[in-house]
Amino acid sequence: MKSEFNEIEGDNLRLQSLCKQKEQEVVDILKIKDKLVEERGNVTEVIRQEFADRLVLTEQDNKRMKTELSELRARQRLELERINNEKEEELVEVHKRVRQAIIKKEEDISKIRQNHEAAVKRADHLEGLLESQRKQLLGKKKTTK
Repeated sequence: MKSEFNEIEGDNLRLQSLCKQKEQEVVDILKIKDKLVEERGNVTEVIRQEFADRLVLTEQDNKRMKTELSELRARQRLELERINNEKEEELVEVHKRVRQAIIKKEEDISKIRQNHEAAVKRADHLEGLLESQRKQLLGKKKTTK
């Protein structure tokens, strides 16, 4: 009986030792689990932080691009206004030159009309002189006959 008792006691000690070992394994596994849960929380926080950083960078890029776009539009408006002003000035200058050309043409036409009228008067006068000389010559020819 003593040997059975010793055997049972040995089994009991071995089982207690095995139980303590398994309890230690459970404690170790729980520690590992807690560590992994904590690391997972850290990873989640790191990912959130990276996402937040990228979001901030994207917002900054968006603001910068909006500013650049606004500046480009302002420059484009100024350039368009400058071009329109230049074209308007060119049109005013062309209009001025056209008016001057028309005035000069009208003056030239007036001079040509005056010259024409003077030439017609001279021609009428000369025709009148020619007619009177012809009559005089005809009158002298009749008297000499």
